[in-house]
Amino acid sequence: MRQLMVLSLLAIAGCTGGHALDNPIKTCKAVSVVLAGDRAVVWHAEKQTEQPGVQLQVTLDFSLVGQAQGEVSQAVCNYGLSSQDMDYRNAMGEYANTPTTMLINGMPILSRDLVQAVNRATAETAVQVLDAGNKGY
Repeated sequence: MRQLMVLSLLAIAGCTGGHALDNPIKTCKAVSVVLAGDRAVVWHAEKQTEQPGVQLQVTLDFSLVGQAQGEVSQAVCNYGLSSQDMDYRNAMGEYANTPTTMLINGMPILSRDLVQAVNRATAETAVQVLDAGNKGY
């Protein structure tokens, strides 16, 4: 039930001007922030590349507040193809809505940790959408 509510909120947000998970770069950033824990992230560069019909890759260069001066980290999010049995196009087009694999500084994020980070990023986005909606009243 909670998952349905979050998905409904995100669908409403998509209709009312977007949210933090409405494109691959924003989604990768949101998941990276969750994985950074309590450390603030400073973004430096972003790149999106596509292997048509195979995958979409987002590469983000960033540093963490408190990290050694000049040290830059990198997140790579790979988005595989959406399930072929889907009868609709999602926000990412032919690719999955969330990263299917992810690397931070060349180290793979375990699939269970990635799922948890995506879930947390989704929940935090839903809270932001609700807060923004409440400020309008």
